Amino acid sequence: MIDEPLSLVFTGHMVDLPGRSPPRFPPERVDAARVEIERRIARQTEGRSTSSVNGFASLARGGDILFHEICRSFGFDTIVVLPYSPDLFLKTSVEGAEGGDWPQRFKKLWDATPPARRHDLGLPKTDEAYAVCNTRILDLARRHGEAQLIIVWDRRAGDGPGGTADFVERASANSRNHPDIIDPRQLS
Repeated sequence: MIDEPLSLVFTGHMVDLPGRSPPRFPPERVDAARVEIERRIARQTEGRSTSSVNGFASLARGGDILFHEICRSFGFDTIVVLPYSPDLFLKTSVEGAEGGDWPQRFKKLWDATPPARRHDLGLPKTDEAYAVCNTRILDLARRHGEAQLIIVWDRRAGDGPGGTADFVERASANSRNHPDIIDPRQLS
């Protein structure tokens, strides 16, 4: 059994809102993404004790929520970091997608997370808030142990600071681990 601390860090595209063009993470690929995220988590944590692994991510609709649910099903503790209040985050990053019951799942995960593992950064709603949130996620993860990034990302240039491409660049800069990338275009 490996007891060396490991931090699984997740980021990725949110499930697309209706009408997004071009699509990045369509709702019909959520089930396939769940299977692939679970497979990657299992592979990265094989032979490790549950106490040695923590998961770190925000809590947006899609991959973030799936990541927390899957980690917890494996018995791993997870840490949630939000750039601003849960109510505002719910409106900006969880609601609006078709299917998935994302708001209910968000509330269930947030409420089940012990206060010491919930981080509401209390920032104003700006694009920079997401970049600050990503930095905090990485800082917290690196304090726990070696960080391994798992991503749902189409490998395209991002929307700027705080986007998936920006997070991948920041996380990869000081890591000896290669990001574990799941391209939603290749999921069926």
